[in-house]
Amino acid sequence: MWTRAGLKNRAREVFTANYWKALLAALLLGIVASGGDSSGFLSGIFTGGMNYGTISAGDDAFQFSGMAGFGLGFLAAGIIITIVIIGLAIFLVMDIFLFKPLEVGIRKFYYTNLHQKAELKELAAGFDHSYMNVVKIMFFRGLYTFLWSLLFVIPGIVKSYEYRMIPYLLAEHPEMSMEEAFAISRNMMDGNKWKAFVLDWSFILWEFLSAVTLGIVGIFYVNPYVAQTSAALYDALKIEKNPFAGENAGFAGQNFSQTGGFGQV
Repeated sequence: MWTRAGLKNRAREVFTANYWKALLAALLLGIVASGGDSSGFLSGIFTGGMNYGTISAGDDAFQFSGMAGFGLGFLAAGIIITIVIIGLAIFLVMDIFLFKPLEVGIRKFYYTNLHQKAELKELAAGFDHSYMNVVKIMFFRGLYTFLWSLLFVIPGIVKSYEYRMIPYLLAEHPEMSMEEAFAISRNMMDGNKWKAFVLDWSFILWEFLSAVTLGIVGIFYVNPYVAQTSAALYDALKIEKNPFAGENAGFAGQNFSQTGGFGQV
């Protein structure tokens, strides 16, 4: 039976032993989690200083300036909307085909780091084997979480914990089918969702310290610490749930089909 203290102690020990590589992986994970820094780009578009036309003396000058300003403003609005749509499309494509497979590689780095000093080559694991399968499963993981979140948010939070182990499963078995990935993750998190939620909240003081130091503590300590602890949770649940046991020794396909089926999300 895993404990918060046990996971966090193990995480501190292994990530500090491979500190700079773990730090780099955490920086990449931060980029992946935000889906790229699109906020600055979009805010720059909407808050950029655009000044169309001026109010000059005289009624005719005022009317001309106002009409010209309206026309330019309408044209500018169309250009901005077009840029925003194109920008969002680009970021969506990058998220699906770049950031999500990269997350799988980052999770593999931290999982490997539990057992030996992980190398940076692990970060490319999501691109090495069964790339499109990884892309598909990670896409549907995000889509299902989003759709569940439309039901008053709480179901989305619950499902995000249900699907939490999927990147780690793909890191070890990128050829795994989508049905197997979702079913095994659900099984591993069964009875552990609340404990995992409490584990996440146990970092709240560290997150506060990161905020008051403008993210410095987060970059150099908290983020790799949290990421390594999450990998330690996966490792502990593998031992506790033994999800790959059975005749196939690879995936517990028949066992899961008997307890709810693969189609359940």
